[in-house]
Amino acid sequence: MEVKNLTKSFGENHVLKGFSMKLQEGENLVIMGKSGSGKSVMIKCLVGLMQVDGGRISIKNQDITSLGDEELDILRKEIGFLFQGSALYDSMTVRENLEFPLRRHTIGSKRKENIDSLVLEALENVGLAQAIDLMPSELSGGMKRRVALARALILKPNIILYDEPTTGLDPITAKEIIQLMRDIQLKYGTSSLIITHDVDCARVISNRILLLIDGINYVEGTFLELSNSSDPQVQAFFK
Repeated sequence: MEVKNLTKSFGENHVLKGFSMKLQEGENLVIMGKSGSGKSVMIKCLVGLMQVDGGRISIKNQDITSLGDEELDILRKEIGFLFQGSALYDSMTVRENLEFPLRRHTIGSKRKENIDSLVLEALENVGLAQAIDLMPSELSGGMKRRVALARALILKPNIILYDEPTTGLDPITAKEIIQLMRDIQLKYGTSSLIITHDVDCARVISNRILLLIDGINYVEGTFLELSNSSDPQVQAFFK
């Protein structure tokens, strides 16, 4: 995935001002920034949930800013998205939440027993096979995040986008989610883009970190390189 000179404004509020980045195959790239810096806006632009004002977003050598709805929908099968807050459908069981992307993207191509097998496999990957028939209201915050991650994995994507995966979780549960993300990356060889302000998450999971400051990619490097930076703006993230 490659982003070049991405711009996005809301009226006079210029959120992204020429943001660029590149996600390598098999890499865990963490993007950090202050609240309101445009991290969530950027990640929504990457999957076409929000239209960009300018710039180029290339995924698997396709410029998504020039794709129509049908072409974009096909490409989304290659991308798993863990939404901030999990975003489960409250009126659906865990099973139905996981079946939803399968039925949307593979209509008529998979028999019911195959769908059942894929749902069970995804839940086993996150340690929640026993919750398959529960409603979201019956799950803890950590369990909801695990189900959302299972849903992101259900189509076996090449790329996973994580939007604040540990937000709202207690420290122990957050560590469990971080370890689960690492295990999934190792098992499937996915390329992962992780939006977070959680320094511990960044330390444990990142191959590389990019700081989004004032709408641009301010600096990038390993956790060790950035945490030892003498730049006051960079130091502020790692104190």
